[in-house]
Amino acid sequence: MPESAIVAAVRRAAARVPDRPALIAGETRISYAELERRAAAAAAAVADKARGDIVGLFLPNSPAFVWSLLGALQAGKTVAVLPTLAPPPLLALMAAEAGLETVITAGELAPRLAESKAAPLLVEQMAAGAGRPSANRAHDAAVLLYTSGTTGRPKAVALSEKNILTNADGCRVSAGFGNDEVMLAILPLFHAYGLTVTLMLPLMTGGTVVLLDRFVPRTVLQTIEQQRITVMVAVPSQYRLLVKEPTAADTRSLWLCISGAERLSEIVAHDFEARFHQPILQGYGATEAAPVISMNAPTAHRAHTVGKPLPEVKVTLREDGRTLPAGEIGEVSVEGPNVMLGYHNQPQATAEKIVDGVLRTGDRGFFDADGFLHVAGRADDLLKVAGEKIYPSEVENALENIDGVEEAAVVGVPDEKHGTLLRAFVQAKPGVSLTEAGLRAACREHVETNKIPRSFVVVEQMPRTPGGKVDKRALAASAAS
Repeated sequence: MPESAIVAAVRRAAARVPDRPALIAGETRISYAELERRAAAAAAAVADKARGDIVGLFLPNSPAFVWSLLGALQAGKTVAVLPTLAPPPLLALMAAEAGLETVITAGELAPRLAESKAAPLLVEQMAAGAGRPSANRAHDAAVLLYTSGTTGRPKAVALSEKNILTNADGCRVSAGFGNDEVMLAILPLFHAYGLTVTLMLPLMTGGTVVLLDRFVPRTVLQTIEQQRITVMVAVPSQYRLLVKEPTAADTRSLWLCISGAERLSEIVAHDFEARFHQPILQGYGATEAAPVISMNAPTAHRAHTVGKPLPEVKVTLREDGRTLPAGEIGEVSVEGPNVMLGYHNQPQATAEKIVDGVLRTGDRGFFDADGFLHVAGRADDLLKVAGEKIYPSEVENALENIDGVEEAAVVGVPDEKHGTLLRAFVQAKPGVSLTEAGLRAACREHVETNKIPRSFVVVEQMPRTPGGKVDKRALAASAAS
């Protein structure tokens, strides 16, 4: 294979703006020229010490993550990006399934890899020095990223450099992303949105990436003010916390705020725009699509939708082999250069997910007359209650419009008579007391009678997956117990 296209893209940016900060992390500022030197040193260390065609990368959001990734790619390796939130047994399983012999990590994180047979290559030992020419990679995959595991054990998604770069460029075109943006990277870089959108997009265009290794609302707002952040990408739960954060900050530098990964509450969108004077533009994607499929653009956006497909991405709605017209609900199906190579070492799972070149997302949605995509929810989420099809997201939106409700999640509970009954888990706003009787009465004003949950559970906090989504599997398990 030819040398790394991702490394070449960053080098072009470095040639154009060598002294511009590529990375900022706290007091540390790394210019493009310095990033290029660090990546070359990492490439030399990986070439000398890393065994196998695939190496692991186990680091938090940090400059070391970035130059280690670029260095490993330059050294001709495929990089398996291990989630820093995964427990040691799962890390050992991921390393074994990927066939890792070496994992790039930091000394303080190495003990968490003790159950793995892979040898640690410590970033502290990657001394700056002369680099090596780029090496050819043995595999088409540039990176392996792991699915969230919300529907089972995480799978390793194999993405090519073309997958990542074309997806990043599609986001650039759709959003009107400039060549000098300052991107706030608060999503984990082991997450596809974090890697493609908050890291690769700004680096390939010559922008600056401001890295935070933890999401602390006060710190986020202070960073936006201090670093004059222009673009941020976050999940809805993070936007919700920013709205509630009492710290005052000057956020007028922000011109683009993107949300993805899960449903964006109407209340959160309204409250965020009211406080920060910027709309949250909802996008939609999947790790298997590198990840962005569609997004609302600053010049063309519509509430309650996930926007329009990116350039070069073809989205159709399908049902029983038929392509559906606008207005009809079907499975969101994706074609284009962003569609993954497959699941690493899982040909059967790949064949079930990609049929005749078409990625089956497992999500249900429809196009409106103007071409905006509406996502109703996962096919797995669709519930049948007394023969009626109900999407939990519709009920959740209604619940979150009730005064005093902070967040809601609806799951199905098995029932002998009706097949399934709806159970709503509701988190109250601070200082508010909610009762089942009150919630039931308020529901009658927002949804049809057959969509009113049979039972309500008020929780102090919603359980969440490592990616920040509401963990409905945990809620369903608690409902069944």
